[in-house]
Amino acid sequence: MLFWIAFVFLFTHRLFSMFFRGEAPFVPCNMKKLVEISDELELKENNILYDLGSGDARVLVACFRKQPKAKYVGFEKDIIPYLWSKLRLWRMGILKNIKIYRRDFFNEDLSKATHVFTYLGPKQMEKLEAKFEKELTRGAKLVSLKFKMPNKPNEQKKESAAKELFVYNF
Repeated sequence: MLFWIAFVFLFTHRLFSMFFRGEAPFVPCNMKKLVEISDELELKENNILYDLGSGDARVLVACFRKQPKAKYVGFEKDIIPYLWSKLRLWRMGILKNIKIYRRDFFNEDLSKATHVFTYLGPKQMEKLEAKFEKELTRGAKLVSLKFKMPNKPNEQKKESAAKELFVYNF
């Protein structure tokens, strides 16, 4: 009983603190969107995908299943999704193939990424826009679910089934 009280308190506290700081809470995407995201990323075997705010690593896992020879890195600063993703990867036997770090992606160097995925809020996308322009190498591709960058045009070639994917090339 004490565990559940502590869990609810921590979860509620984290949710409120995210809301007041303009951060996106952990909201998993469904299987249909996972397929659409992995298709849009078009990963090849020498690519490196960074998932910013990787949650339970479901996007990384979906992309790994489609292209197991690429490299996968997730950044998740919230402890519960981070631990859940590590457990999930361990249970699937792919913990060595997908690296998850408990870090704030705003403090990370993104220059090694050839591809980036985000499912973040508008305030975070606005803050990230300058970081992407500065750190992402020429030819890097960004796919964002639901939230677009405020000053960069969407370059998606085909219509998203849910019209929720935004694609950017650097």
